[in-house]
Amino acid sequence: MRFRLNGEVRFIASALLGATILTTPALAEDIVIKMWTLDNNGYKEFISEAAESFKATHPNVSIEHQIFPGDPYKTALKVALVGSDGPDVFFNWAGDRATQLVKDKLALDITDYGDVPGGFAKVLPQGLLDSFRYDGRLYGVATDAVTKYVFYDKAYFAEHKLEIPKTLGELGGLCKAIRQIDPDTIPMPLGNKTRWKAIHWMTMLNERAMGVAATAADYDLSRPADQLYTDPGYAKAFQALVDLQDAGCFEDAPNATEYAIADSMFITRASPMEYCGSWCTSALDQAGFTDYGFFRLPVMEGGKGNPDANFLVPEGYQVSAKTAHPQEAVEWLSFLVSDEQALKFAEKVQFLPSNTRLIDKAEGVPQSFKDIASEVATVKEGVNVLDALLEATVADAYMNATVEVLNRTLTPEAAVGKVREAALAVQAKK
Repeated sequence: MRFRLNGEVRFIASALLGATILTTPALAEDIVIKMWTLDNNGYKEFISEAAESFKATHPNVSIEHQIFPGDPYKTALKVALVGSDGPDVFFNWAGDRATQLVKDKLALDITDYGDVPGGFAKVLPQGLLDSFRYDGRLYGVATDAVTKYVFYDKAYFAEHKLEIPKTLGELGGLCKAIRQIDPDTIPMPLGNKTRWKAIHWMTMLNERAMGVAATAADYDLSRPADQLYTDPGYAKAFQALVDLQDAGCFEDAPNATEYAIADSMFITRASPMEYCGSWCTSALDQAGFTDYGFFRLPVMEGGKGNPDANFLVPEGYQVSAKTAHPQEAVEWLSFLVSDEQALKFAEKVQFLPSNTRLIDKAEGVPQSFKDIASEVATVKEGVNVLDALLEATVADAYMNATVEVLNRTLTPEAAVGKVREAALAVQAKK
């Protein structure tokens, strides 16, 4: 084991002896914090530089950064946390995935570590701070949030005199108009082969049909069994997806298309629209495509949703309950959301930082990124994504049902029945 002198000489007052005892110089153990993140553009460089800067105040702490692709990560994380060689700090989405780790005693309560001068609890806005709160205690640090909009090609819209739709019906009409201009043009490719693209649609379509408050008791399984997922708005939301598909909005086989292909179709301007996330600005900027705009998914005719609500998913890091270095782990996370590091995060990763105090000073980011950051500030109600918000088996049933709706092997009503069946099974075990 390696050690290093920290240069301190400590004096301990002993009440029993009534004397001052001079100790030998204390030794500070070299500490390695294992950190797991997703494979996102700019993450590697940001973490590497931040780790070096962190050494100014923590010279004995090193960050061992491991990167994983999204889908394998979800499976590997819990296995690693149960085992003996898991990460000290790890990326996670706010919602059921984070809460379940708390219930399984795999995520550490970091409230006291964060509620100190310079701690994350002194920096983050209340809404994002609360995103990792459970039973009044904090179990994670929100480092950023992702949101989604319908991105559109401004030049294409201007050339063909197309207008931004105000309702989902108008969005369907817009898709039909684009198909009339060129039947081979896919208005807004979906790319649902890995299932998460369409569940993003269902997240907002549910909100547009029923509103956030009306779905909450279904999502957390607190509604009585005989009423669980019985609101007709769920079928209405699935039907809205079908209507958009019938209007020609998507490619012919969305469940067989990789999301990267769908993204590239908009980036290369083969398609004039895409329902994409705030993370898309980085790839668009790198491709030299800057002449685009964005708008929220339109409201549903006759729906009960809130026009001021939008897709907003906090994400960040939790600390393993098994870490041998909880204080250093949380100090590292607090450092990542400090003003200066949050600014660097925005510049290198181009994700919306949880700490936006210096966002106007961000350099090297497209203006659209700053525009989105400003637009997010007007969102009155955030809508968390279903595959993070719901219990895992219910989320899986929802994604499978959505695939089948797009394949036309389930009707909207039958799809809701599948979701309800899964939810009842989980509720019965509680």
